[in-house]
Amino acid sequence: MKKNILYSVIFAVTALALFSCGDEESEGKSRITYYAILELNGDANITTQLGQAYEDPGCTAVMGGEDVSDRIVKSGDVNTNQLGFYTVSYSVVNEDGFPASTSRTVAVVDKNNFASTYFSECMYGSRHYYNLPISISDNGDGTYTINDLAGGFYSYGRYPGYDAYGYDFFLEATLKLNADNTIEVLEQGDWYWGDPMTDINGSYDPETGTVTLVMDFGAPFTVILTK
Repeated sequence: MKKNILYSVIFAVTALALFSCGDEESEGKSRITYYAILELNGDANITTQLGQAYEDPGCTAVMGGEDVSDRIVKSGDVNTNQLGFYTVSYSVVNEDGFPASTSRTVAVVDKNNFASTYFSECMYGSRHYYNLPISISDNGDGTYTINDLAGGFYSYGRYPGYDAYGYDFFLEATLKLNADNTIEVLEQGDWYWGDPMTDINGSYDPETGTVTLVMDFGAPFTVILTK
């Protein structure tokens, strides 16, 4: 009987010691951690005119039901003097050091010229991709170069990042913009698939800044570029 009482006392003391130790180790630490939920003001893909000031729409953040937008750290610059695509990122770190982030893409475009950066929408078969980054540059001799005649369908849509492994899914092409705003494809470069686009009908709408390319690649292939 005495042994049972002694064992009970030892067990109680040990449990108390372990419980006390656990309290000390967990003191000051959160049992529940809340991550910030960030929401962009406006669209994730936007354009701004070349040479004009850029005003960022910003972002809001809520964490645990509380507005913590004042804790957002923004990074990424937009150079409106240079055509191109820029990434603006927003992040919030919670009390336990865990980050949450989101970002938007800003395209600096030239609304007054055919040579510009564009957001592409491309359709081929059952696949349909939006907001892919495409550029058309002026060669200075009456011709232009588009960095991907396929509108980014393979390079950014279906197989993004594969170029880092040596796959060339960009179909570079030389274009001519005619006086009636129709587009001719003068030359197509080499790419992974080998075969060129055929039966190409292209047009440019200077009022809206929209490029439309309807082609054949074994099936109808459509690219619409907007800015």
